[in-house]
Amino acid sequence: MAEKFQSKSGFILASIGAAVGLGNALRFPGLCAKYGGGAFLVIYAIALVALGLPLLNAEVALGRKIKAGAPRCMQSLLKGSRAKIAERMGWASCINSVFTALIYAGLAGWIIATAVTAVPLCLTAPALTDTQISGFFFNDILSARNDGVISGFSLLVAGCIIAAWVLMFLCLKGGAKSLSKAAKFTVAIPITLLMFLAVRGLFYDNAGQALAALFVPDFSKLSSPELWLTALGQVFFSLSIVVGIMPAYGSYLPEGTNIFKCSLAIAAADFFVSVLASVVLFTTLYGCGLQSQIGASGIITAFAVYPVAISRLFGGATALNGVVGALFYSSLAMMAVQSAVSMLEAFLNPFSEQRGKPKKRIAAIVCLCGAPITLIFATTAAPTVVDINDRFINFYNVLLLGIAECLIIGTSKQTCALADEINKFTKKLKMPKRAFGASIKFLSPAVLISLTLYEIFRLATQGLCYPLWLQIAFGWGLSFSVFTLPLLLVTKITPRNIWRRKKLNP
Repeated sequence: MAEKFQSKSGFILASIGAAVGLGNALRFPGLCAKYGGGAFLVIYAIALVALGLPLLNAEVALGRKIKAGAPRCMQSLLKGSRAKIAERMGWASCINSVFTALIYAGLAGWIIATAVTAVPLCLTAPALTDTQISGFFFNDILSARNDGVISGFSLLVAGCIIAAWVLMFLCLKGGAKSLSKAAKFTVAIPITLLMFLAVRGLFYDNAGQALAALFVPDFSKLSSPELWLTALGQVFFSLSIVVGIMPAYGSYLPEGTNIFKCSLAIAAADFFVSVLASVVLFTTLYGCGLQSQIGASGIITAFAVYPVAISRLFGGATALNGVVGALFYSSLAMMAVQSAVSMLEAFLNPFSEQRGKPKKRIAAIVCLCGAPITLIFATTAAPTVVDINDRFINFYNVLLLGIAECLIIGTSKQTCALADEINKFTKKLKMPKRAFGASIKFLSPAVLISLTLYEIFRLATQGLCYPLWLQIAFGWGLSFSVFTLPLLLVTKITPRNIWRRKKLNP
């Protein structure tokens, strides 16, 4: 029997868990600080409606209509040889998600290690300088190096990475039912804690200054092309679209579900958590006098800036600071694990179907193979590896995959039928067909192509400041794999495959 979410709320929770991740909690607030606060928020909100919602609805509707993951969904839109190319692009998005899951698993290990050491760090914080607290994780735990050389290994971080993989497998093995159950914790607990920290931040003396810096637009920033491209691009990364997740989740969707209303709920939750996390970051760091350290790097914010702020959160109540720190990082770990699980699900769903093998067994193999690979994140080269991985897998590849997906959907004769699928069970609130077509065919490709051209120009003028071997091993090499491995996965359906599928799904 095909997997299904037990209810509409289960689908929404699982989808929110996929969309809401470390990018919302860490990267988004930094981008607000860099690009003029309210100016960035306004442009992002408009882009969320104009660009993000149409693609999100399209992917979910495709999944429900075809009852399959991204490869078959993409294949169904085109005919002949173009269908094979579309299927390969679907597989490329799934493979890219596997590599992204490896990054999230490594970061989850970092976060769990920080949660474990939060209480001891806060207890000793009065005797430490801000610089010592800020460098605690990278210097004392990881012994990180900026040159990418591997000269040390952290057993603590390695153990935490393995723990993250165990949690991921437990979430994956039960299929759609486990995904929705896990999301009840990985969504509700982090949001609750963020709300607590936001309320605490409002009691700082300069909370008003912090909120003004966040919400009052700096209109001088609007003349910056980089602001517009970054805000528009963040939508694609934040909603977990063009990476194969939403078609897989859509295939689990119960018949009769109002896709448009569900997508609105997912987008609204994504925006709410992003703004809530921004309130936490701005009020906390302003309250602790650390506003000058707000930056666009989520990694620096999480492991260098937040530890200083948390150690000062309740003044001399060091034990209380430690408990809040442990809870905060535990919540971030939940977000990272849920994001990694969603990324793996994007691959496991179609691969299990194509190969005719139980998804639980494939999940076990992926986790057993992935865990040793991600131990690179426990070495001294880890920060450099994460930075390279994130740039190539989560940025360059997503841009190319997004362009490909928009071209496939936009040139398909089924675009109007897809809008009908979105509105199939709606009553009053519907997805406008013309706006849907314009967004998929013109707006989204234009934004993604502009971002790609801008990044090509930046690379040509500035280059990459990483060691060449690391670029090849963890950057260019992985990107090449994403777009070449699908050639091995696109196979003809044989009678044997059909027989095995029927045996598995009577």
